[in-house]
Amino acid sequence: MASGAIDLHRHDSALGVWDIAQRRPHPALRRHVLQFWHGAGRVTYQRDRILPQARSYLLINLGPPQYLCLPGPPEVRIVFDDIWFSGLYEGPIECAAPYGSVLLGVAFGAAGAASLLPWSQAELANRTGPLRELAGPAATRLREQLLNTASVAQRLDLVEDWLLDTCLSGRSVHPLVHWTLGRIADSGGRVRTEDLARDAGCSRKHLSALLSRAVGLPPKSLARIHRFQHALGCLGGGAPDWAALAADCGYYDQSHLIRDFQQFSGLSPAAFLRSAQPDPGSVVVR
Repeated sequence: MASGAIDLHRHDSALGVWDIAQRRPHPALRRHVLQFWHGAGRVTYQRDRILPQARSYLLINLGPPQYLCLPGPPEVRIVFDDIWFSGLYEGPIECAAPYGSVLLGVAFGAAGAASLLPWSQAELANRTGPLRELAGPAATRLREQLLNTASVAQRLDLVEDWLLDTCLSGRSVHPLVHWTLGRIADSGGRVRTEDLARDAGCSRKHLSALLSRAVGLPPKSLARIHRFQHALGCLGGGAPDWAALAADCGYYDQSHLIRDFQQFSGLSPAAFLRSAQPDPGSVVVR
């Protein structure tokens, strides 16, 4: 079931050469799914660090093995060679693709996976791992179909149809969850949990528990992620006035900005600026 035109992009630089195909989802999925993409190519760096966003991912490896790198000591590298799910994260994820990459991905909105998939997002938050443990043979069959399909457009269709046919469960997410997520996103993470709770007519504890169950993270953590992403979007080519940037993005002071950069990227703001970015959602670390 084709859902629209595919946007094709080629990256060719000192970081490597790769092609990305992106497409908006079917209208029935647009409240839940932000984007489908298919990427293939090779990078020249050893690994990159994926920055946290208020979204989760279905990731299907259709090419050589890749690796999830867990910090040590000792460092652990987990082979990624099939189909994985990555929940919402409160920190960065390090990955390596030394042999090249062919990857199909689905990006879910903060509550999108909770609406589509029959698994507890609270248990999947801050975790990345094989989907077969949850989906069983259905995930294996989907990947086999994809491997036997050469066309990028048809591969995207297959995953979209799988979500529509197998995963679209109609599970109800509390309206207050959607309302809270919208308020946090619209404010760029500047809204406080106590203000959200007051406007919602409930306690902070109740609101935090509601979001933690539905999406895996409480409002405060989601607001910090949005604020960090907003700060990233405000960075220009040169070194900014960090104190002014902190104030503009709703940080209490510059030290709070630095703390969030260190937690969410593993780098100081100045070191982050010196690092190469293959795309807006990641940074090269070595």
